[in-house]
Amino acid sequence: MAAWTITKLSRSTKIPQATLRYWERLGLLPRAARSHAGYRVFPPEAIDYVRFVRKSKGLGLSLQQMKRVLEMARHGRSPCPEVQEWVVAKLAELQKQILTLQKLERRLSILRRSFVNHGAAPDNSQDLCSLIIGLPEEKRFRERNSCTEKRRPDTECERIDAS
Repeated sequence: MAAWTITKLSRSTKIPQATLRYWERLGLLPRAARSHAGYRVFPPEAIDYVRFVRKSKGLGLSLQQMKRVLEMARHGRSPCPEVQEWVVAKLAELQKQILTLQKLERRLSILRRSFVNHGAAPDNSQDLCSLIIGLPEEKRFRERNSCTEKRRPDTECERIDAS
């Protein structure tokens, strides 16, 4: 198999050339030789390293962790125990994020139902979201809409006070 110019490797993998150069500087790609014109020329196995980086990224490994894996392998040590630790830690982190997202989903669903129950049209700029109650913007909103005097029945002011 022939060597890869950075342009050919970039096109083939759909990885920007700048990214490939960065990965090379980090040691994630083999050091490219230079052609007589000064172009980077990667060995045929460079494509395997790109696949390794993509696969590692898909598992959530950082570039530094990938570098550590390669360094260990190059020194004849198995990176598997460390990778296992990283995977376990990443899984725990992911499970925590899922719980956080589920709580957020429940809160957003409740908030959406409250908008529907109060008849607030999503595009009505007169509607005051409960998120700003207690902020200076709420006071300005009330003043701008005469809420402080409660002159208008069944206005946004009453909907705010009912919240």
